[in-house]
Amino acid sequence: MSEWEFWEYVIVIGSILTYLCWGFVFAIQGLLLLHGRPEAVEWLRRRYKMKSFMRELYVFMPMLWIFHFLLEVIPKLIGLDDAVIRFSIADLIERAREALT
Repeated sequence: MSEWEFWEYVIVIGSILTYLCWGFVFAIQGLLLLHGRPEAVEWLRRRYKMKSFMRELYVFMPMLWIFHFLLEVIPKLIGLDDAVIRFSIADLIERAREALT
């Protein structure tokens, strides 16, 4: 393996792991924001402006859907939870807009 090939692997694997880690954080906070948790609202106010929130929302949309399925739908299917919150991007944007204004 050449030195250049090593750095290609580092960049690719590092990018993938960064996307997964920050996507995990964003998805969890997004779901908490949909549930109306004050901790998520405070996190949103400290971290984002509306433009940067929208940018990350588009980038991490797949992670939001995956975590909604893992944390909302599957517990409902196996009987651990009674209700599933309706996942709506429009609701998430509206809650973010309310929190940031």
